[in-house]
Amino acid sequence: MRTENVFRIQLVRLTATAGAIVASPLLLVAGGLWRRRMLRRHYGENGPGFAGKEDGWVSPGYFVVTNVVVRALCLPSEYVLLRVRPA
Repeated sequence: MRTENVFRIQLVRLTATAGAIVASPLLLVAGGLWRRRMLRRHYGENGPGFAGKEDGWVSPGYFVVTNVVVRALCLPSEYVLLRVRPA
């Protein structure tokens, strides 16, 4: 998604928040594992990354992973993951 289009960016942010609210039971149970896997895939050695500043684009997944509501809903399962297997 191009960074010049502010309307589309706001729409993706709103959609990520609404989707997190709808999927909140699932995020409370398995959100930590999903979020870690997505971050690892994008920030790994050969990962594409979430943003390309030189090209002027941002991945929609960036807005999902960095969303405050998604983060808050994933905290309980991330806490359990840290207790079960330490990083």
